[in-house]
Amino acid sequence: MARQKVWIETTRCTGCGACVGVCPVGAIALADGKARVDEEACTGCETCIDTCPEGAIQPVVQGELVPVPERPAAAVRQPSPLAESAGAVAVAAGAGLLAKAGRALARAVGRWLTRPSTAAGSPAARASSTPESWNAVSRGSRGRRARHRQRGS
Repeated sequence: MARQKVWIETTRCTGCGACVGVCPVGAIALADGKARVDEEACTGCETCIDTCPEGAIQPVVQGELVPVPERPAAAVRQPSPLAESAGAVAVAAGAGLLAKAGRALARAVGRWLTRPSTAAGSPAARASSTPESWNAVSRGSRGRRARHRQRGS
């Protein structure tokens, strides 16, 4: 098993020198108030890792880089000329139907606005609201109620 080398996290190192005294090969030294590792001299025994009170010394983890297989690029789908023209035809047909519906609605509203008023004071309203006019209408055609009265039900 290959021995791992160590590295020192300088932001956590306080420069106490505890690691310098335990290194069997003298690979650690203090420089500018921080511990430094001589990677050429370090044997990777890792005795300094347990000695550091701040946990600033860490093993170097080595791994193998595995290339990721390339994925084929996604094909960009181009619409056919027929699809493009069909979309334009659908828009034109929808606009034509909308115009026809608008004209029909305008005619219906126009007829509704111009029909004779059936207010309570008009002669037409008075004629249709009297019971005599109801009888005149129903004389020629017998309604359901009249038929039921004749039968006794």
